[in-house]
Amino acid sequence: MKIQVVTILTIIIAGVFATGAIAAGEGDAGESLVFPASYKAGSVSNGGTITGTVKFEGEAPSMKKLEITKNPEVCGLTDKLDESVVVGEGNALKNTIVYLMDISSGDGFAKDKKVKYQIDQKGCQFNPHVQLQPVGQRLTMLNPDKIMHNVHIFSKKNPAYNKSQPGSRRRMPVKAVKKAEGPVAVKCDVHGWMKAWIAYIPHPYFAVTDENGVYKLENVPPGTYKLGYWHEACGTNNDAPVSVTVDAGGSVMQDFSLSLKK
Repeated sequence: MKIQVVTILTIIIAGVFATGAIAAGEGDAGESLVFPASYKAGSVSNGGTITGTVKFEGEAPSMKKLEITKNPEVCGLTDKLDESVVVGEGNALKNTIVYLMDISSGDGFAKDKKVKYQIDQKGCQFNPHVQLQPVGQRLTMLNPDKIMHNVHIFSKKNPAYNKSQPGSRRRMPVKAVKKAEGPVAVKCDVHGWMKAWIAYIPHPYFAVTDENGVYKLENVPPGTYKLGYWHEACGTNNDAPVSVTVDAGGSVMQDFSLSLKK
């Protein structure tokens, strides 16, 4: 009887925990990227480059310190800050996705086996905060913390993913997806402050701005394109994308200035 009671209580607690985790992920998808109806990968002759800087407009908000509520002996060794808005020197805005919305043919993804698509969870923090993940290629979750993490990816177009990664499992492959989607939220159900984003992308003309707010799209086929952006706190320009024309072997500069969504 005691065993039955404990089992029932365990199931109930697990159900409540899972429901809370699902609720935490709902509504986090926000505005999505715009993907072409189809894309054909091939060789590009005399491609051009699009570069630029994304800056935050106005006074940058302070990064909130996150409360460490579990495994402080590992997770609390360094301060954890809310990375929804990371502004550097000169108001440089990190973690902005800049991409071509309407390109239908061009370069393919690198086939070099040395290129690894992975997210690290070291110190109970996802790195990178925004991950560009090619459709059809496998993502690997790293866990050097030697404690339990739980990877929860809130996909809607692709199968959702929710799997524990014990401390003994340093590397956990995530099955490749078939559809372009996102960005979608990824969280750890064990450590509630952990959050990142994954964009499943159908072509390589995507970039994430670095700590200097810089992005670069290379080997772009000559032509005129819609240039879009996405930022978790500043939104998108889906309704009014920038038009850019890339000449053969040419270079285009396009900067953006973003403010918080109202």
